[in-house]
Amino acid sequence: MWSMRGLLDLRTGRVLDVQRVTFFIGPDMTGKTNIAQNVSRLTGIPYFKASSERSTYLSRKDRFVNELRYADPRVADVLRQTGYSIIFDRGYPCELVYSSVLQRETDYVAIAAADNAYAELGAQIVLCVRSSYDGIVDDIDPNLDSAQLTQLSRAYMYFVEGYTKCESMVLNVDDEDLDRETDEVLRFMGYTELERSMMLSA
Repeated sequence: MWSMRGLLDLRTGRVLDVQRVTFFIGPDMTGKTNIAQNVSRLTGIPYFKASSERSTYLSRKDRFVNELRYADPRVADVLRQTGYSIIFDRGYPCELVYSSVLQRETDYVAIAAADNAYAELGAQIVLCVRSSYDGIVDDIDPNLDSAQLTQLSRAYMYFVEGYTKCESMVLNVDDEDLDRETDEVLRFMGYTELERSMMLSA
């Protein structure tokens, strides 16, 4: 069972000092929110997605870079000082990818600082991707068609393979099998086969 700080030993009531910070990233329409929420439900690790994300994307895209500069360092510091675990739905990697593909202003120094800070925390990154985005269009921005989603996917692959210092995995979501996807993520996060079996059968 999970508390905010880590794994709770039901026999002693003590919290084991295990911090898990996990980012779910990837192009739109890859199911990352459903997967992240399911992992959160099974592990008890709090799930976070910025409630302002939709309105910010549609009306104030400059806010993303300001959050990167001023909010992300404080969040990383809170996690460092408290040892709390958290599951992020999107985050700083998305700012690098979307600013690159959509050719909008960003702060590369702030992105590098965020990556270093989260790498020091032992953060893990789950990249959700499809083999093909043919016929897929984003449900928020119709301008994000299959061609742009493909570009985003390639940029994300560059991020996990050639940029980030955080441990990363690539999760193919073609079959949209939530149990299989969740099991792969839990294994990546370090849960044993027995722990995963107990979670998924609960």
